[in-house]
Amino acid sequence: MPGFHLKQVFAAALALALSNPVTAQDPAYLRGYFDALIDDHYPGLETGILSIDADNRVLLSGGNCFSPTRKRDIVRLLQETGKVTAVYWENADCPSATPSMADIHALPEQPVFDGLVADPRQARFSVSYQRYKISGRTFNASNTSFGEYFGLAEGFLGESGVSQIGIQGAVFALFDLDSSSKDLINADYWIGFPITYRKNAWAYMLKIYHQSSHLGDEFILNNPDIDRINLSYEDITLLVSYEWDKLRLYGGAGYLLHREPELERQHWQAGAEFVYPQMLIGLDWIAAVDIQASEEADWKRSYSFKTGLEFKNRGRRLRLLLEHFDGNSPNGQFFREDLRYTGVGLDFGF
Repeated sequence: MPGFHLKQVFAAALALALSNPVTAQDPAYLRGYFDALIDDHYPGLETGILSIDADNRVLLSGGNCFSPTRKRDIVRLLQETGKVTAVYWENADCPSATPSMADIHALPEQPVFDGLVADPRQARFSVSYQRYKISGRTFNASNTSFGEYFGLAEGFLGESGVSQIGIQGAVFALFDLDSSSKDLINADYWIGFPITYRKNAWAYMLKIYHQSSHLGDEFILNNPDIDRINLSYEDITLLVSYEWDKLRLYGGAGYLLHREPELERQHWQAGAEFVYPQMLIGLDWIAAVDIQASEEADWKRSYSFKTGLEFKNRGRRLRLLLEHFDGNSPNGQFFREDLRYTGVGLDFGF
């Protein structure tokens, strides 16, 4: 009878499955599980599981593609499953690379050169409360930025590390919280095209960008004697970053191309960042300093400090940071003014 045959087939299939079960500790299962986990938390990341041995030690590919910070995040992700005894990296060429030729693919999801934590001018989403002291006046201010990096293409330098070209855009806005209508004081509009490259702990960024600055309408009405500057320029900057365990060092220089008014052209930048993973209830502690100087400001140094906690989840991050700045104002219209502020802010990472 048909029903009898169907029961026989079902029983045979069940017996076969029980005789060779795929368990949660099976290497093939774990490999698929870990690959899916990494892809879910870091979509578009060029890495994968090369092997898992009988003691659940995992070998990952793409060791030259990522910074120590990114490697640490991936290792932590796997170890949190409780199914891994150790994680190792194969420091071979990036998985997407092919020998002696480019392997270009569009719209990569992960940046190659991580943003600088303490730099006041980074393309990111952030909001800060700051106690401002500038031009002999002290007041409460809010500094906001709306910006992001978007990868356009990756792999154009072939097998040597990982290379990427992208676009960055941002708006930086400063508000006077003590005014009756929370006046917009200054807004800087910024767009750039960075070319980035990474091999293991070393990362490089060459970017050309444009900035234009504008005073707020209410600020102009309330300050009719203000000396307005039509600040606009294009700049080319090269930055080099090196990461060692929990520490990141960076430095570089830039040169103004077309500029209005006639500003001196040269400037430099350097800094350091330190990350202590899972210092407090699973949160990372971050401390960072950024130092900048320009020929226009007679090489006077400007210092920016930030420290606080970072929460990460599924590739996103939220930072709560204390901040302090002392130097020439980064707000375009007031670049010749001495500024000091202390505050607290939130940075959002996507």
